Amino acid sequence: MIKSNKIFSTLTIALSLAAIVGCSSGVKQADIPNTANPQEEIVKFDTLLTEAVAKNVDVLAPSEYKDAVKMRDEAKEDMASNEKQEEILNDIRTGRGHLNKAWSVSANREAKAPGLFEARQAALKAGAATHASVKEDLKDLDSDVSGKADDLSSMSSDKLAKLQERYVEIERRSVIENQLGNAQAMLNGAEKSGATKKAPRTFKSAEVAMKNAQSVISTNVRNPMGFQKAVYDANAATTLLNDVMTTIKQNKNLSEPSALKMVSQNRQIKNLKTDLSTSNTENAATEAAMQEKNQQLSTDLAQTNQNLNAAQATVDIQSALEEARKQFKTDEAEAYQQGDSLVIRMKNINFASGRADLPASSLASLAKVSEVAKSLQASGIKIEGHTDSTGTESQNKSISEKRADAVATYFKTNGFENIDVQSAGYGFQKPIATNKSKEGRAQNRRVDIVITPTGATKSTVE
Repeated sequence: MIKSNKIFSTLTIALSLAAIVGCSSGVKQADIPNTANPQEEIVKFDTLLTEAVAKNVDVLAPSEYKDAVKMRDEAKEDMASNEKQEEILNDIRTGRGHLNKAWSVSANREAKAPGLFEARQAALKAGAATHASVKEDLKDLDSDVSGKADDLSSMSSDKLAKLQERYVEIERRSVIENQLGNAQAMLNGAEKSGATKKAPRTFKSAEVAMKNAQSVISTNVRNPMGFQKAVYDANAATTLLNDVMTTIKQNKNLSEPSALKMVSQNRQIKNLKTDLSTSNTENAATEAAMQEKNQQLSTDLAQTNQNLNAAQATVDIQSALEEARKQFKTDEAEAYQQGDSLVIRMKNINFASGRADLPASSLASLAKVSEVAKSLQASGIKIEGHTDSTGTESQNKSISEKRADAVATYFKTNGFENIDVQSAGYGFQKPIATNKSKEGRAQNRRVDIVITPTGATKSTVE
């Protein structure tokens, strides 16, 4: 009898502890039926979390919001581990409960500093959370605001103003990144390539245009019409600088004045794109008449035709380049011109470690590359595989060769059976970034696809 009483007492204590633990969170679970689809509920939960960020809930009630995110992550992990449906739904119910509590807590706090959180939303709308140059500063500022979220009413107006000014500054930098990010990248790239010595006047003009655009944006952050022209001028100046540097490189360090003249001529030829067919017809008739008068004029006309043909080839590859850039996301691939060829640098062919099996997730991107190659009537395709410096030289060369061959096989069996498709692996011999950082190594692990249009001279990536 005594033994039975002890067992009953132990069981009572255990049940009491379980009840205490179950109520310790102080969160009322959301009402989600047992018949709900876990995957759909996770998607809904993600949407609710995003909406909460848009209303500053993540900084006004940071603890409760983090608890909600934690339960969302647990639900995803349980889903991936094929846990029972009820367990996944319980994760979501608890997470939604934390989120409901976060909304309740934040409602009272936001009204105490509305200007501060309006400034935060403006910064987020400008892309502050996605730009590498500002997102860490945004994270630090959010952390500072979160730490004071429960004490906003007692904070001085000066302190609130300083926090608000920091969000305004992050918004300004984000808008500049949106408008001038590509132009700044071209300016930086040209400077690294020696533009200050090879094309000093063009570089200085681009630099001045960039600084002017940044200044104009700073005074018209929320007025795009106010900075539109300055941004256009900056992009035009840096594009000219990029074209001049490319021309200098392709023509064995041509002088800046000569390069500028050649770029101007090439642009004029490009503008003839819509008139090429008519021009060719007219030039053919003119050629017949000129041959009767003067052989020299005939030679000049032949040169004109050659220029027009070159212009057509340039138009074709530049059109393909522009189209390729539209099709690929920045984290998927980048396209650029290499001599007479088009290079598409793939970023998302994520081979499994040590393997060369073509990932199914990369097929959609490779299909886009196929369409680009077809539009150029490719006469040749070369696949180049590259690795980072992790591992031995022989290991890296071997795996890069196998991976390049896997991509080449894709093209050989998907509409390019009758053209020259080659592959080569270079291991870590041709890095495009430092191998001393994680980010640099990620850039070096790549596959380059070199597409040579019909009639062009085959080239390889340097």
